Amino acid sequence: MATITPERVGQPPAPHAAPAASGRSHRPPTAADTRGTLTITERTVERLAAQSASELPFVSGSGGGVLGVGRRRGTPHRPHASVQLSGRTISVVLDVALAFPSDIAARSTEIRRHVTETLARSTGLHVRRVDITVKALVTGADRPYRSLA
Repeated sequence: MATITPERVGQPPAPHAAPAASGRSHRPPTAADTRGTLTITERTVERLAAQSASELPFVSGSGGGVLGVGRRRGTPHRPHASVQLSGRTISVVLDVALAFPSDIAARSTEIRRHVTETLARSTGLHVRRVDITVKALVTGADRPYRSLA
């Protein structure tokens, strides 16, 4: 789990003033002083990473089957993500299926950039690395159709 303590934006950390004789501090409390903390579990970050990757039109996941038998690729499943949190730093491992034909290196770069930006924006944590394993290449017939309806 990552615990995030709010910071005051654009201001240096406030020095802790010694209480005056009356028992009050020299400065009034600010909004940052009265807010609590936010705790984000690894499972939550995993779901955010998988959802972020699936937002790209050329990425899908795989699902179904037992012990790999009967597994369907290109179905509307999200990619699988696993995350390791270390303080305020995230390392992500994604298992994805890509549209065929694809420039795998270029697509991986796009996935990595999108997931990194989304996680940093959504959680405020630093994304150290995003490792991608391409589990399958799916043809147009295997891909789910995305529509607005």
